[in-house]
Amino acid sequence: MKILFFIITLFTINNGCAQQHINQDSITVEYSAMSRGLYKVIKINKKTITYASLREVAPIIKLCDDTNWDYILQALKQINIENLPNLKAPSENRLFDGAAIGKLKITYEGKTYETPSFDHGNPHHEIAELVKEMLSISENIE
Repeated sequence: MKILFFIITLFTINNGCAQQHINQDSITVEYSAMSRGLYKVIKINKKTITYASLREVAPIIKLCDDTNWDYILQALKQINIENLPNLKAPSENRLFDGAAIGKLKITYEGKTYETPSFDHGNPHHEIAELVKEMLSISENIE
C-alpha cells in the first residue's frame, strides 16, 4: 500500500511541474515612466537588461544574471498577464501632471499584454512587486 501511495504521489508531483513549465526565453518585461522631466525605459529578458534614462542617449545594456531573472520570475508568477489590459489605476495624478505616466508591457511567445497607464510610483497592487523589482534592478546598473 505504501508503494502504491508513493507512486501516485510521484506521478502527481511530476504532472504539476510539467504544467507550470514556461518558455523563459520568450518572456520580455518592459516598464516605462515618462513625463516632461522624467524618462525611464527598462526592458528585461532572460539574457539582458536594457535601461534608458535619457531620450537622446543610447540605452545601457547589461547581462541579466540568474538572481535578477529569478526575482522577475517570482514577481511574474503573481500576475495574470491576460488581465493586464483590464487593471484599473489606483490613482489619477498623471492626468494633471501630478505624476509621471507609467506602463507595464509583458511579451510572451510573441503576444504582448499591456496595462493601461498609471501613476509612476503607484501601480496596481497586482503588478506592484514586478514594477518594484524592475526599478530596483535598473538602479543597480546605472
